[in-house]
Amino acid sequence: MNRKRRGQIENLVGKIFILLLFLLMIVNLAVPDREQSEEENRMLETRPELSMNTIVTGDFTEQWENYMSDQFVGRNLWRNIKVSLDRLGGSRLENGVYIGRDGQLLEEIEVPDNEQLSANLSAIETFTQTYPDVRTTMMLVPDAACILSDSLPAFATVEDQRQLFGMVERRLGDSVNWVDTVSILNNHTSDKLYYKTDHHWTSQGAYYVFRDAALTLGIEGSAGDNFVSYTITDSFNGVLASKSGAGLSEKEQIDIYVPVTGDDDVVVNYVDEGRKTTSLYDSSKLETRDKYGVFLGGNTSLLDIRTVSASEKRLLVVKDSFADCFIPFLAPYYREIVVVDPRYYSGTIGDIMDTYRITDTLFLYSGNTFFTDNSISGVFTGE
Repeated sequence: MNRKRRGQIENLVGKIFILLLFLLMIVNLAVPDREQSEEENRMLETRPELSMNTIVTGDFTEQWENYMSDQFVGRNLWRNIKVSLDRLGGSRLENGVYIGRDGQLLEEIEVPDNEQLSANLSAIETFTQTYPDVRTTMMLVPDAACILSDSLPAFATVEDQRQLFGMVERRLGDSVNWVDTVSILNNHTSDKLYYKTDHHWTSQGAYYVFRDAALTLGIEGSAGDNFVSYTITDSFNGVLASKSGAGLSEKEQIDIYVPVTGDDDVVVNYVDEGRKTTSLYDSSKLETRDKYGVFLGGNTSLLDIRTVSASEKRLLVVKDSFADCFIPFLAPYYREIVVVDPRYYSGTIGDIMDTYRITDTLFLYSGNTFFTDNSISGVFTGE
């Protein structure tokens, strides 16, 4: 009798489970797809197109799994439950993000692909040889896990980014002016150099590096004394919170630094987009989750910034998004600043050098981006 009853219960549970799966499938099909996730700050996968080619290659199955994962009903709820259970189980690494002490989120340190890194460094060396009269400065910014290693969770180990930087410095040698950002930032670890919920450095961290690197950049005088900071939002929650699912309730402030004296008028030309603005800041981004995009409006391929500086120098900045909060410090000291992000730019550096009368060049990257970017060598060699 007990065996019969147990079998009936198991049969009922199985039917309920199948019914729930069927209802979930119906709901998933009925609910409209979302284009992006505000919580994760990224675009979501769209329904893949079925074709003979994608079936043969197996791409359709992978695309469909990614699509169902992104569009699953209640995805944010299930994701938050998973993160909470992981943390209760002692996990301190979520989706490549360490959940550190006092809620500090830190990305893992990326290990470079040696072949790609060598190609990028060769391209930079070739550039300096092709344009020997152009002052070239290299500024690699350490990621938070390098400077804030004390905030890493217990027993967590990451690659030594200082050694990676040293390797690049030795390889490039005298072909560039090297800025020792690691030493500069290590002198200010009691200050907030990085956001808790985002991978970027703060404007304060950028300010310290600018102040100490001004002479290396060819900027004379006490450049760092010419700025004052203002808070423009206190409700920032960054991409590491979105990526890890941790710290989503944390609110941080974003500061900007503006010149104390002098005229800071600019005209910013978004070359490939065909639009212009008169500010280095896009206040509309403060109404979105991607509030760091307030600096220069976020990622874009090519910018031409015209200033009212009395200087005759024209600067080319080759960069990732870490440069976005650094460029406002440079604006008072250059007549023109041309900004290119090789990840989005489809032309070549030769095109830029032919179009603009560049006198100085600055490579400004975070360590993780520089060691994983496969677009630098292509933009510099045209391949």
